[in-house]
Amino acid sequence: MLNLTNSSSNLINSAVFSGEFTIFPFLRSNLSYVRLMAKGGDDTMTKEDNISKKLNKIKEQLIKDGKVIPATYDTMFKIVMSSCPAYVTFLISEFTNIGKDDLLKNIIIQNNELPLSNAKERKKISDFIAKIDKSLINFEMNSEYYDGLLIRNQAYLGKLEGESLNASESFSNMQRFLQVNFNNFTHFKSDKPILEFVYTDKDTLEIETENLKKYHISLPKLEKKYYNGDKLSKLEKALLILKLDKISDLEEISKGDEDLMEAVEKIKEATFDINTIGLYDAEKDRKWKEEAKIDYAKKMGREEGREEGIELGREEERSSIISTLLDNGMSKEEVTKMTGIPLEKVKKMGLL
Repeated sequence: MLNLTNSSSNLINSAVFSGEFTIFPFLRSNLSYVRLMAKGGDDTMTKEDNISKKLNKIKEQLIKDGKVIPATYDTMFKIVMSSCPAYVTFLISEFTNIGKDDLLKNIIIQNNELPLSNAKERKKISDFIAKIDKSLINFEMNSEYYDGLLIRNQAYLGKLEGESLNASESFSNMQRFLQVNFNNFTHFKSDKPILEFVYTDKDTLEIETENLKKYHISLPKLEKKYYNGDKLSKLEKALLILKLDKISDLEEISKGDEDLMEAVEKIKEATFDINTIGLYDAEKDRKWKEEAKIDYAKKMGREEGREEGIELGREEERSSIISTLLDNGMSKEEVTKMTGIPLEKVKKMGLL
């Protein structure tokens, strides 16, 4: 059960939103490795020396190019979300219509590791979860599109709904759920960079409930608007900060606005921290290896090179999605229809 009190901390009093450079616990757990990488050796060249030189070379190149590590990278996104209260509360205020003052007083940052329902369920770590009164807000940074991404994020939202229902005293106390997807890709056909989704009837467009809402933000479309010279709203500028990597561009769109400047300054500060660079480099390396698997699969003549190239990595995620859907009351027929995974394969996974 998701404990809304013990697993969370007050936004203002928590170290999560202190003025110092802070990051989420799961990032801290990797810092011992990063510090080891950055540590120098004796007269003899060691592995740690080589890695330290590599990280410093990345830093020097970023400085030379006048660039930052963009917040489309998981490491930087979580740093911004965890240490920029003015910026984050502005974003939440725009999507919920809750005043910034109320947010600063009452918002609670949730534990972003979602609880497991059974032994077979894979651990789920969301990017950012916050609670304000009866509203639960989930931010997800999606750096790239792949089949199953939208279902995965829907499963995260369903997990939050299910845990909230368990914690509620009655259905009348059910919370409102909001998920904002920051997409570093273009997926939907609409030219609008910000799309709002609710459950509606296909013909009449009548809304089933206002308590569940999702936004999809196309960061590339916002970037295109900016470089075309189109006028951007403050919200669009705030969202674009997550995408841009040129310091000059970031300083231009945030100039004169304290909410936006807070995020830009944090991104610049974190970019040149050796710990951040180490985590950023590890994330890039992971993506490179994944792409290498895809290329290898294609060279082997597989028609579905991308899918087969990362099949092993996706198998656990499929199992996690199916488990969540079943846990939230879906029938096995509905699950197979929604995921496109045959019933026999679901049975072979040991989930039925």
